[in-house]
Amino acid sequence: MSEAQQKTGDIEDVLKTLDRVQSEYRKQAPGQAAAYDRLRQESREPDVHNDPGFRTRVAYAVQDVERLLGPTLNDDHPLHAEMTERAAHYPGLNEPVVAAMMRETHRLQQPEVNAIRTLASELVEGRQDPDHPDIAHTIENLRAAVFPEPGHQPAPGHDHAAGSTHGEKGQADKTRGMASPGEGAPPGPEQSASSQPGQTHTTDPQKDFREKQTGPAKDAPESRSTTDSNETKEKAAANTREMNAGAGAKDQEHVKVVRGGGFARLAEAIASRIDSQPANPASSWMEKAADFSTRLHNARDEKSLEATERLGKQAVEALRDLRERPASSIMAAISDAGKGDPDGVAGVLSEMKAGGRYADLHSQFVTEKQNNQAFAAQLENVTSRLEAYGKGREAAEATGQRMGMPGSVTQRFTQIDAEIGRTAAEVPGKKEGASALEDMSEQVREMMHKAVTAVTDFMMRMHPGPTASPAP
Repeated sequence: MSEAQQKTGDIEDVLKTLDRVQSEYRKQAPGQAAAYDRLRQESREPDVHNDPGFRTRVAYAVQDVERLLGPTLNDDHPLHAEMTERAAHYPGLNEPVVAAMMRETHRLQQPEVNAIRTLASELVEGRQDPDHPDIAHTIENLRAAVFPEPGHQPAPGHDHAAGSTHGEKGQADKTRGMASPGEGAPPGPEQSASSQPGQTHTTDPQKDFREKQTGPAKDAPESRSTTDSNETKEKAAANTREMNAGAGAKDQEHVKVVRGGGFARLAEAIASRIDSQPANPASSWMEKAADFSTRLHNARDEKSLEATERLGKQAVEALRDLRERPASSIMAAISDAGKGDPDGVAGVLSEMKAGGRYADLHSQFVTEKQNNQAFAAQLENVTSRLEAYGKGREAAEATGQRMGMPGSVTQRFTQIDAEIGRTAAEVPGKKEGASALEDMSEQVREMMHKAVTAVTDFMMRMHPGPTASPAP
């Protein structure tokens, strides 16, 4: 992705463009529209527009809408190229054949696209092994549907798809021209057959069977033509009866992506979902997509919480370094003054200002910051670490609320919050008469105050006595 494509200012405009067609989209594809509603709700979360996974799901939505309603996002839209590119990929997918099929989704029907994306999600999540015979069989049959083998191209003058009433050469030429990017294998005219509701089409293994029955084309072309015609009618009738029995709808779209040989377990599941709901994408796919999205979101949340924990530990180390290995004796002077103050070090810091009781200490502190580079670096390190943790901690709290487990997140950070809250309260802040803790936001200060109280109470219960306090 180029830098221009990564700009997030227009992703909301893409969503608004999709919003404008949702009324018609909902009439024709209520399942997909429901999935879009969930995507739209997710778009309101902070910073989600920067997330590559979210932008990819928006690209899928654009492709799906345009597949049904026609061009929706203008070609000159700043994110048109990015949406087109992302729609042709699945994040984290390394299986080359499935990745190649993802690049062809723009020309396929929705049930086929659903099957490919479902398979991609199974592989990315590690629930399926591409080398397992069942999965390898599924991939091969999907590949055969999307990329017919060169040896299975129809002979001149003969229809490739049985039961098709569209044998026009122009249509076949049109689909044959759509080659897979980077693969070089033309998809052939099967797209034309699969895109006509109510028609069935054969796969290559069925064509091979016909050739075995009728002999090579060069031996008896007229005989094979007659036989093919009869068998075509019989197979079309049989497939029609099969469709009517399974769905009871004359416009059922029978997408044969896994025929020819025994059905793999996953292939059977995918095919049944496609066959059971021809008009709209299968609800199971929608639920799977939503579930996968949730798991990805939870994974991102966990990584975010882990990053915040690291920031907290870095802040604790910076504070300990300043207190235990100060680069200036002024810190010891502040500590000594706190021993004689009723409010301790906090009382000293509050009066370290012009006109305060500890104005002299304040002057010494300012002089040390200006003349002692090592001490100034220590203070700057503390300030930057606390600021980073404060932002991360606020985000973690919001994550806990969104996940419905605020108590667990609070408990997770209690020890770090208590350590920072207790130590930062005894370190001079950026403003005179204030501690480093007071440089943090009110929300973070409140969380740290609660954490200090919780840890102190726990220590007192474990070790009753006047000296009980959080361990340094």
